[in-house]
Amino acid sequence: MSAVTVTSKGRITIPSRLRKKLKIDKGEKLLIVEEDGVIRIIPVPKLSKLAGVDMEVFKGRVPSKEVEEAREEWDKEFEEHLKKA
Repeated sequence: MSAVTVTSKGRITIPSRLRKKLKIDKGEKLLIVEEDGVIRIIPVPKLSKLAGVDMEVFKGRVPSKEVEEAREEWDKEFEEHLKKA
């Protein structure tokens, strides 16, 4: 558990220990959700970061150019969707 201070602009700093543990990098998107008076901050993974989660299944194979382009397009579409939310 960590205590943080809210600035006059409503900003908080996520402690570095948590950022490292959760692999939250500069520019990452986070969802802020209020549930019964509790604020939850949820990292939004980029689809490109999920690439490789199935590495064992596809061991030794390289994604095609089309797959890489699709991943980039999905990231862009997801970013646009988040901006509208």
